[in-house]
Amino acid sequence: MGMTRAINSNAGWNRFMSFSIFAPRIWKLMIAGSYPLLVLATDYFEALERTGRTGAYIADTVMPVTIIGYAALIFALKKRAI
Repeated sequence: MGMTRAINSNAGWNRFMSFSIFAPRIWKLMIAGSYPLLVLATDYFEALERTGRTGAYIADTVMPVTIIGYAALIFALKKRAI
């Protein structure tokens, strides 16, 4: 058996859930997947800018929000140890 850690959960009848200590956290997987995601997002927003004035306006306003939102989500998941 692998090493386990007990996590207090008020969600169900089982007060403690056991997880393997070697299981990766969600935020660690998101950090590993951030580069491919941001490359795809950049390609998408560049293609959107080439569609015209409206596409350029949407791409210029949504791209920074996407990057900041992704970083904030990773920070929130890391803070809660998820």
